[in-house]
Amino acid sequence: MKNPFDTLLKALHAIGAALLALLTLVICYDVAGRLLFNHPFAGTAELTGAGLVLLTFLQAPSAMRRGKLLRVTFLLERLPARAANALVGAAWLIGALVFATFLASGWAPAIEGWRSAEFYGNDAFRLPAWPLRFGTLLLWSVGALVCLRLCADAWRGRGPSEPVPAD
Repeated sequence: MKNPFDTLLKALHAIGAALLALLTLVICYDVAGRLLFNHPFAGTAELTGAGLVLLTFLQAPSAMRRGKLLRVTFLLERLPARAANALVGAAWLIGALVFATFLASGWAPAIEGWRSAEFYGNDAFRLPAWPLRFGTLLLWSVGALVCLRLCADAWRGRGPSEPVPAD
């Protein structure tokens, strides 16, 4: 049986890929409208700005879980395995704390954005801010959970390049 958490991460990754395709279409539509009709799409900046934020945090948890983040290992390779695992675990714990800090600092603006009907853009195109704010809160919590799980794996002695067994 597949691990439900890994299935969730794959689903978020797939949603991120679909969002990337959609952003590409929006940008192409804007460029074509600008070049062919001298009439660009009014919401391109708002949609791509919000989309890139979501894209980052949709893709990051899966990349972290699969060990696909850029890492500098010259120090880890020179340390004993136990020390390297402790250091990797500490790094993942710091990552979890960073995501937790994002969550703590983002909660009040998300509530305020909901209450005040905050939006991005201008009169030509308005994008409500609260879906982006609450979406990033959800994705930051997933990122924190991934970091905590990887921290626990490292401290149990599972190296970063070892496959994580299905639970």
